[in-house]
Amino acid sequence: MEQKSIWRRALTVYGWISMILFVIIYGIELLPHQGPPPTIVFLRKNFGQVGLIILNIIIVLGFLGLFPFRKPTRHIWQSQGVFFAFVIALMTEMFGLPLLLFLLSPIIDVPRIAPNFFRAVGHWPSTVGTALSLLGLVLIAVGWRKIHSARGLVTDGIYKLMRHPQYTGIFLFTLGWILHWPSIITLSLWPLLIAAYVWLARFEEKQVAAEFGRAYEDYASRTKRFIPYVI
Repeated sequence: MEQKSIWRRALTVYGWISMILFVIIYGIELLPHQGPPPTIVFLRKNFGQVGLIILNIIIVLGFLGLFPFRKPTRHIWQSQGVFFAFVIALMTEMFGLPLLLFLLSPIIDVPRIAPNFFRAVGHWPSTVGTALSLLGLVLIAVGWRKIHSARGLVTDGIYKLMRHPQYTGIFLFTLGWILHWPSIITLSLWPLLIAAYVWLARFEEKQVAAEFGRAYEDYASRTKRFIPYVI
């Protein structure tokens, strides 16, 4: 039990460090600037394309350390596996080194749509995407803090507005990065990611309902899953 507690704390620290690094690197996207964000230029210059991709994969996967999964069931890790695939595909496409495309190129040509997308609509989607991703991180962090300090059924704070704020955070984060750099692969993976976490939310609700009974049923009847007053 002590070893699991240490492992859980290590994952939590990893998650918070990842979130802070992400905000430092990409938060500047929301400030007035010309050309690529200076942080990205610096990282690409000093670590190269491969290093930048690996760094971003490590950072984004760290967010999973802030998810309070009650039981490490096979179903939970399957949904996390979809997230891993999404992040790897997204980061390899976004930063210009097509590692995934390189591996697939002998058998299939996977088109990249971002350059044409930005030529058609301008670069405002990247700024909107960054804002959505940062909002998603806020929901993940707030949800983690509320659950982490809880001793029973949580129905106040952010959980008064939605039953799964952290999953909503994942939806916003990944949607933001699709807007930032859309690709065929990530556009294909995103619906699978959403479906996996919707299924996971329903699965967890059954566990919580079995644990808290009528109290959870009353809470669920007045609180939407992901978007307040909508769904």
